[in-house]
Amino acid sequence: MKPDQRSRYAARIERAIALLERSLATGEAPVLADLAAAAAMSEFHFHRIFRLMTGEAPGAAITRARLAGSLPVLSSHGIGAATGQSGYATSQAYARALRAATGQTPSALGSDAQALDLTARALAEPSGAQETPLRIEIVELAPLRLLAVRNVGAYAELNRGFGHLFGLVLAQIGPESLQAIWGMPLDDPRFARPENCSFICALDTGGHGEATGDLEEHRLPGGHYLSFSATGNYDALHDRIDVLYIDLLERDLPLGDGPVLINYLDDADEVSPPDQRAHVYLPLAAE
Repeated sequence: MKPDQRSRYAARIERAIALLERSLATGEAPVLADLAAAAAMSEFHFHRIFRLMTGEAPGAAITRARLAGSLPVLSSHGIGAATGQSGYATSQAYARALRAATGQTPSALGSDAQALDLTARALAEPSGAQETPLRIEIVELAPLRLLAVRNVGAYAELNRGFGHLFGLVLAQIGPESLQAIWGMPLDDPRFARPENCSFICALDTGGHGEATGDLEEHRLPGGHYLSFSATGNYDALHDRIDVLYIDLLERDLPLGDGPVLINYLDDADEVSPPDQRAHVYLPLAAE
């Protein structure tokens, strides 16, 4: 029987989990890029597919597995051995992580076999809850040629990146050439460190303008996308983007290689958050 897309995604996630388990068995913790490579996905797509299929983010899964693997050592050899087993640099860092995840201290768990057993069971399963899918549709987009800048920093401060982009583009062409405002998140701001959050700020200039200096040219092929329209706060869009991945899995559709695309219909400086409109697109692979 030909496997469906959900089974294929599950097999990819299983490869990432197997890598995680092998690495932790040697006292090492893989980074997100390693897990995404094992699953043959981009880091952004992998992060969301992993979370929706397992119920937790990759970082949470790594932490949970590290702590779970340390508990038998904690009870038999103490906090020093447990710290080494878990891969934390210091016993203080290990203790903070254990307390944050379980509410327990190493000393309390090491001296209470029942509490240790209950904590081990709690760490054995993810605690995340999946989102309820919303109604979306399949649409077709024409090829896009965009001028863009890469913004690295807190997602809430994207206006800085878009301000820089508009300044560079309008130094070359008039405002009448601007067709649409686009964004391509390369990280999930709910889980990435704010200082490392990468985002492509882009403009459709109708083919005008050149990629010089900080300006990059992005040519996106046309094709089919899962899409929905949203009205609300642009900063809250990432919670809604999850529904595209849920729908992808439920409809048994193949995920494309390109980034998630956000078409901002309003200027965030001119329209308040309750009324900000956007179209969001998740690329589909050609059948």
